[in-house]
Amino acid sequence: MLDKMEFRKIYIVLFTLLFAGCADDSLRPVLTFEDSGKGAYIKLIEESSKLINVLNESTINASTYTYSVEFIDVEGGNKVEEYRLDLVYQPVDGSDQTVTGFKSWGQGEFTDSADGLRSLQGITITAPEILGALNLAPGDLAPGDNFRFRGNLVLDDGQEFGFDNSSAAVRGSAFTAHFDFTLPAACPSDLTGTFDFETTNIWCGADAVTGSVEILSRGGGVYEFSDWAFGSYGSCYGGGTAGGEILFTDVCTEVSFTGFVDSFGDTWTFDSSIDGNEWTINWENTYGEAGSTVLTYPNGDWPITLAE
Repeated sequence: MLDKMEFRKIYIVLFTLLFAGCADDSLRPVLTFEDSGKGAYIKLIEESSKLINVLNESTINASTYTYSVEFIDVEGGNKVEEYRLDLVYQPVDGSDQTVTGFKSWGQGEFTDSADGLRSLQGITITAPEILGALNLAPGDLAPGDNFRFRGNLVLDDGQEFGFDNSSAAVRGSAFTAHFDFTLPAACPSDLTGTFDFETTNIWCGADAVTGSVEILSRGGGVYEFSDWAFGSYGSCYGGGTAGGEILFTDVCTEVSFTGFVDSFGDTWTFDSSIDGNEWTINWENTYGEAGSTVLTYPNGDWPITLAE
């Protein structure tokens, strides 16, 4: 392992090579600071979760996004005259709608951050503000709609900088740039957990099987069971579980099966119903395996309905 002195020597050598390389015209298109110009960008400091919760009108109206940013330029953000947000509504069904100048702030509204840079702290965007700007009602929204915000900085010399005319390096995660961002219209979903089951009508004639199974998240409201055969493989084959691309999706508490092919290439079909804390799933596949499973929710009724 390198000691501190050896590490410092290597660091100095690398820094020297980097400095020499950037100053050497023969190494272009590696750009020096003078070559690349003096622009500005928006640096994210902190933010809340980005979501318009469309479960119902109440959750829509309560949805907010809060964030703080610093403005980076050659004078610590003092060249920035205006920070402007444009809004683009991208519905699942229909055409995009744009609101130019949805919000803007001037240099007089900026404050100095802990790092001594000009900044805006605690910017809050509310769903009612968004809907008002677009002349929409809560009932107009649907899961999958997106609200895209495009941030631009206007400098004291009239230059304007946003995502489109900034370099890929500045837009990358290393600089935590925050020109553009999106608030999706969706419902938060968390059905993960361990649930007791009983499986009957097993295709191989085995007795009823009881046990527990996990609901695992694939992200974005997509889930799978840790064993889609719900313990029956142990009775019929001596062990094993069923998996693959067999999935179900939760969209604002409405569940539907959205994946049907297991790891062996067999297709599964389902017929299910919910009654209080019991979710009954009748399943079978093209290999001839089948069964009927009742899953029990431990804390009252299942918090979902089934898509028609």
